[in-house]
This record gives sequence, structure tokens and C-alpha cells, in this order.
Amino acid sequence: MLERANARFVPRRSVTIAFENRENPTAYGVVANLSESGACVWTDARIDVGQHLLLQLSFAREPLPVPAEGRVVWTGPITNTPGRRCGLKWEAAPGPDGDRLRQMIVASA
Repeated sequence: MLERANARFVPRRSVTIAFENRENPTAYGVVANLSESGACVWTDARIDVGQHLLLQLSFAREPLPVPAEGRVVWTGPITNTPGRRCGLKWEAAPGPDGDRLRQMIVASA
């Protein structure tokens, strides 16, 4: 089994996510766990492995969402429950947006 580069954790407060791609003009999800390298998200949007997403993460008690970019690296099976899980890997976000994302992730641990 492969070891992760960064430890994942369940955020202490809710983190929601809005994202866009060609198939989903705007879709929403809830972060199940996250790390400095990516996140697991529950969503009812149709997304496929390899898709690049423009993201807005909303951390509880933060007035402004954090912009980010990610790539879908895995998706869970479709079940009888609404929605499904997917794994996102953050794409390089240099500058203030990348710094803010890292700060919010660390503060959520």
C-alpha cells in the first residue's frame, strides 16, 4: 500500500466546495477529509477521473471562499445513496491563493 505524502484529516468545522467544469457549470460538494495535497469530496455532480476543476472552498466562519484548482484522481462507485465520493489533487497554486489555501487547511486540522 502506498503511503500518502501528507496526512489527511477530517476538518473540525465544515468545509464546502463549489466547482466548475464543462459538464457542471456550477456544482457543490462537502469535504470529507483533506490535506495539503488534496481532498475527498462528497458530491452529486457527474465528474470523471482526469477532469480539471476550478474550485471555491468555503471554510466555516471565514467570510471569503478560497479559490483553488484541482484534478480528479479517483471517483467512488455510484451507489443507492445520493452523491458519490471523489478524490481531488490540488494543482499548483502559486502566490497568495496557494498560501491562503495551505493556511486554511492547517487551521482546519
